[in-house]
Amino acid sequence: MIDYSLHLNPDILKPDIKQEPIRAGFGRGLLEAAHRNKDIVALCADLTESTKMDAFAKAYPERFVEVGIAEQNLVTVASGMASVGKIPFVSSYAAFSPGRNWEQIRTTICLNEASVKIVGSHAGISVGPDGATHQMLEDIALMRVLPHMTVVAPIDSLQAEKSRSGFSRPSGSRLHQVSPGKTPIITTSETPFSFG
Repeated sequence: MIDYSLHLNPDILKPDIKQEPIRAGFGRGLLEAAHRNKDIVALCADLTESTKMDAFAKAYPERFVEVGIAEQNLVTVASGMASVGKIPFVSSYAAFSPGRNWEQIRTTICLNEASVKIVGSHAGISVGPDGATHQMLEDIALMRVLPHMTVVAPIDSLQAEKSRSGFSRPSGSRLHQVSPGKTPIITTSETPFSFG
């Protein structure tokens, strides 16, 4: 039974429902937030286009840092930026962040309660030809046990757009990937969204 008070997409049960990668919503939301807040910075680990940070990088090159394939540096640099008042968003594939840099997230971000937003893109097992090394199912379990960490798993691109901020503490967003990369949009701009 559909709860109409949630203002879900009226096409929710149709086979041709509009679809979009969840990470596209994240990219739009990050850019919109950056327009309103000059303290927002973005850092990426050599996956700028794949994680949809590319629009931010083009609009605000002076507020964007490409660290390369160095996920441990990705989060420690972000923690340092947070300690001087910036609001860092970091992105990589979930297999690499938190998969490769969990200890640095714990030590430099969570134990210091640094307001860093960690975005793990391409979560799940549907990453196509990238294979098992890029698949990640354990990311929620890894992030939920961290002190001071809030974890968000948006259901579609519109929720990802809404979940871009709202935390003054460490947070992690899990952007799952559905093959071939698009997810049905089941919410609308009127669908309620709140943290917790």
